[in-house]
Amino acid sequence: MRRSTWLGLAAAATPLVAAGMAGAREVARAETARRRGVTTRDDVPIPEPSFGLGVAAAVDALLAAPMPLLSSLGSAQDYAAASTELDAAVRYYGDAGWLDAPQLRHRRPNAPDDVRIAALSPGREIARFDSGWRPEKREPGGDRWRTFRANERVSVPLLRHPGAPRPWLVVVHGQGMGRPSDAKMLRVRHLHEELGINIAMPVLPLHGPRSCGFSPSRQFASNIFAINNVLGLTQSVWDIRRLLQWLREDQQAPSVGLLGVSLGSYVVNLLSTLDGDLACLVAIVPTSDLAASMRDAEPITPAKRRWHRKVHDHRSELVHRVVSPLARPCLVPHQRRHIVAGQVDRIAPPRGAAQLWRHWGEPSIAWCPRGHVTAWRGAAYDDHIASLLASSGLRHHS
Repeated sequence: MRRSTWLGLAAAATPLVAAGMAGAREVARAETARRRGVTTRDDVPIPEPSFGLGVAAAVDALLAAPMPLLSSLGSAQDYAAASTELDAAVRYYGDAGWLDAPQLRHRRPNAPDDVRIAALSPGREIARFDSGWRPEKREPGGDRWRTFRANERVSVPLLRHPGAPRPWLVVVHGQGMGRPSDAKMLRVRHLHEELGINIAMPVLPLHGPRSCGFSPSRQFASNIFAINNVLGLTQSVWDIRRLLQWLREDQQAPSVGLLGVSLGSYVVNLLSTLDGDLACLVAIVPTSDLAASMRDAEPITPAKRRWHRKVHDHRSELVHRVVSPLARPCLVPHQRRHIVAGQVDRIAPPRGAAQLWRHWGEPSIAWCPRGHVTAWRGAAYDDHIASLLASSGLRHHS
């Protein structure tokens, strides 16, 4: 076999080997803790060592492997522009009062009056309406955001039952999703059928049909342009609050619950600091500190790592505070708050779920011996979600 072929095979095998080693380390760590009698670490229960635990950690490690490469796409000009924008944003947010009172950043929207619904296939529809949200006048990053024309229209795939009004569950997807496959990926069809409820799956800004390009300045969430995260989260909450209003007023929903996965959980957790009139709030594999997550996603090249660290300093923490679910109390009643977290999550580390759990006053939490993409898979997860939704009143009684 030629040397180039061997090199190609080695390059292909390297991520698999690294992922396997990461899985083995998690199993060894759990075994060591078990021998020493350690049951929790930073409020996260230590999982039982098992082959499945190692596989879950390996899957996360494999999926996380490209992240440093994706973080390396920014140029020196991108980092310089992001830094200048951060300086302006800290001043603007301070003058607006948002740093001291983040709720002032989030205006209360009205229900959309231009909702159009189209049938996709039997039992599947899509609702569309104008977002109606725009950045404030002279807000840093606002001029760029206003050029994202495709982002101005909100798309919401629906699973609706015919007949009288029923409870609704709004399911918010994770980063990189917002596609037709979400209904299958997010495992909501069985909830629609088993519980007899309706499902709405809003597409987040700059995702799916709202995408406006792949450059760092056109991404949400962005690990270079922190202001895009503030703008994206603000618009996300606005859009979903508009959707909630439409479900309550137009669809006459007797009750509405929120469930978010990964980035989607961050969005619904932030929304819960503004609207507590929800049947339930379910955060799946949540992260609670987006500034830290962006800071940890370092590029692979030394020069870009230096630029990255200069951008992700105290300024990034300040601007992300305006859209932090930890900056204000959750308004949803305590018994309606629920968390599902992976004990070996390598993408949204479990310490973030524990931090959210403490902030929420230690509500219901299900710790799974799984990772970021495996914690919300399988029959046990399906049964748990169906049970807590039904106990929250999200079940249709014929």
